[in-house]
Amino acid sequence: MTGGANAAQAERWNGTGGRHWITNRERHLAGHQRLVWRLFDAAAISPGERVLDVGCGCGETTIVAARAAAGPDADGAALGVDLSAPMLEVARGLADQAGLANVGFIQADAQLYPLSPGFYDVMISSFGVMFFADPAAAFANIATALRPHGRLAFLCWQDDLSNELFGLVLRAFTPWTRPPDVAGRDLFENPRRVEDLLSGAGWANIEVRPVSQPAWMGPDVADVMAYVRDMRLVRTLAEQLGDEGLTGRALATVADDYASRQRPDGVWVQAAAW
Repeated sequence: MTGGANAAQAERWNGTGGRHWITNRERHLAGHQRLVWRLFDAAAISPGERVLDVGCGCGETTIVAARAAAGPDADGAALGVDLSAPMLEVARGLADQAGLANVGFIQADAQLYPLSPGFYDVMISSFGVMFFADPAAAFANIATALRPHGRLAFLCWQDDLSNELFGLVLRAFTPWTRPPDVAGRDLFENPRRVEDLLSGAGWANIEVRPVSQPAWMGPDVADVMAYVRDMRLVRTLAEQLGDEGLTGRALATVADDYASRQRPDGVWVQAAAW
């Protein structure tokens, strides 16, 4: 089930966006892992619980959730929901490799999909909730799928300029072009607006915590720059700029910034999330 309210995102993640993510899956996994453990610390999944993973992508967090929900005498399970068929194909392959029987995946728009009412104990998302066309409708729909006193835990990015994962690139291009307008992104960058969004969708006892952790970008500057040049953000900025010479200067600045962050085990930046 794709399209509908999130048709643009469905097209993106079933096309170049999904392929880019799959190609760089292990890089993203390494870069996010120090943030993701904070997600699971907040979710506090116990054996026997049913977990809904929204925007699960290639399924790594769904698999971790399924393991946490399993137990010798527990029938807990995890379901991953995502718009991307290619990424879900990877997810199912990883689950098969892990030999897990308590994990499943469906291609669906969690904003609209008729989730089983009152079925899940906890909903998690690792940077997957920022892409809804109507976040209020999405969180209201998800709320109906959780049992009374069910829990919600998700990660979303802080302001791009406070987050070196994106901020280094944006600052390098800023002298010549404006950052692209990402619809809905500023909502999740503001914790007060996140609180208002969730309370308006029926959630209570809301707490937004800042988290900042080192994120691994790649083994060396050349490898990281090859990845960065193919980022959607960089392609958009270069297209807006429309000048190969200025684009080259901006990317040279980015490379210098990464070089200053080179360690023996790779290039590290600071990632900031809520």
